[in-house]
Parts: sequence; C-alpha cells; structure tokens
Amino acid sequence: MTWKPIDSAPRDGRAILAADRGHTPIVVYWSDWLEAHWQPLGQVWREVDPTHWMPLPNPPDPCAAS
Repeated sequence: MTWKPIDSAPRDGRAILAADRGHTPIVVYWSDWLEAHWQPLGQVWREVDPTHWMPLPNPPDPCAAS
C-alpha cells in the first residue's frame, strides 16, 4: 500500500489510516456532523488536518491462529 493525497480519501464514514504534516499516523473517518471534517476514531470532537491516507489493512484471520 502507498500513501495517497487526502483529497482522494473516501468520505463515506469508513475508517482510514491518515498522516498529518508531522507524519504522525492516525486512524480517522470523515464526519459530516455539525461541520464536515476528519475525526480521529474513538475521540470526541478533535479535528485533525491530514495530508495523506491509505486503507486500513484487513484484520487477521481468527482461523489462522498458530
């Protein structure tokens, strides 16, 4: 997976991995509540300004446990 410009990120509420100007990765989703903005997953009202994004990886397969 490669980083893509944030302008191409999905704005349908799904979670994505994003990076801001400080290159700090954070999981965010697009929120249209009150004002449209990127919202960190699991945090109450903290707007972020990411510059790049990539899809989250698939979770591990529980049947493939060693």
